[in-house]
Amino acid sequence: MPCFPPRGSRRCWWRDSNDRSPGEPSGHSSLEIILKSTSADRQRLVRALEEFGREHQVPAKALQAADLALEEHLTNISHYAFDDEAVHDLVVRLSIEEDCLQVEVEDDGKPFNPLAAPPVDTSVPLDQKPIGGLGLHLIRQFMDQCHYRRQGGKNLLRMRKRLKVGSP
Repeated sequence: MPCFPPRGSRRCWWRDSNDRSPGEPSGHSSLEIILKSTSADRQRLVRALEEFGREHQVPAKALQAADLALEEHLTNISHYAFDDEAVHDLVVRLSIEEDCLQVEVEDDGKPFNPLAAPPVDTSVPLDQKPIGGLGLHLIRQFMDQCHYRRQGGKNLLRMRKRLKVGSP
């Protein structure tokens, strides 16, 4: 099922904190944000997620889960996805579908399916764990559904968080 962009969606290319596409009406059920693969864009994403949550009355718990999952996934992309020093575009899509907050991240990095990584053994004490994998574990724990695909030379990770108890 395609999840982006639904009809009536809006696209925002936020290059600085005051640059929003002119004439964009608020209240749409989806938002697309194009970030650069640098940590400087992180605050723009946080503000966009918070605004989207307010506009769509997304519960704080769902926003926190999405924020944590985005932080973990975008950190992995910035550290491991690219073999060059170039700045790459990362596309984050937010939407409300079927009583779920849907977050999709697209990057043009090396093929990597984060869902294929083995589960973390949580019984091992933290100081004895090998480095890596905890961020992926957190994504799996905080989001209700995750789906990965490689399409057109891009990694696409779709994550969903239910907004109501008993939602699909």
